Amino acid sequence: MERTKTVQVKESKSTLDKIEEGMKLVKADLMAYKKAKNSKLVVLKDDKIVFLNPE
Repeated sequence: MERTKTVQVKESKSTLDKIEEGMKLVKADLMAYKKAKNSKLVVLKDDKIVFLNPE
């Protein structure tokens, strides 16, 4: 017996779009983690290392 699957038409995303979407998820997860642990976030701003509060 052969099973038939419903084919859903999806827009094919380019690799760059997938990477951008993944990086947005990583950023959101990192911010949530830093808020939960109440630890500083280290960023590079204008060629200087800056420590920011998670809020």
